[in-house]
Amino acid sequence: MLMNWALVLVLVCVVLGVAGELLFKTGAMGLPEVNFSSVPGVISSVSSIFRSPVVLLGLLCYGIAAILWIFVLTRLDLSFAYPLYALMYAFIPLAAWFFLKEQIPAGRWAGILLIVAGLCVVLVVGQGH
Repeated sequence: MLMNWALVLVLVCVVLGVAGELLFKTGAMGLPEVNFSSVPGVISSVSSIFRSPVVLLGLLCYGIAAILWIFVLTRLDLSFAYPLYALMYAFIPLAAWFFLKEQIPAGRWAGILLIVAGLCVVLVVGQGH
């Protein structure tokens, strides 16, 4: 029963990570171009990140996910749990396609399918951990 809750928490972590990435991208689109030509320019660019409510919300999602991830690690082996976290690599492009209207070429779709297939192997074979 505890493992089932741990798997649910992994999914919550994945969803929070996907939300965080979408918020980062949305917030980044509203930021000025980074100025690497001077130290004050870099400081100004970095400070603009921390003035963006959207980016800060993304950081909050990541922070909550990190705390929940620690709870996951109290119940599951890292070698089993971490591959499940790779769902983010499949869900982020799908979320970007759906919410941000990004185009996903055929090669990326193939990669997403390979990730999902790998996760199925981990779930089926990894149950005996």
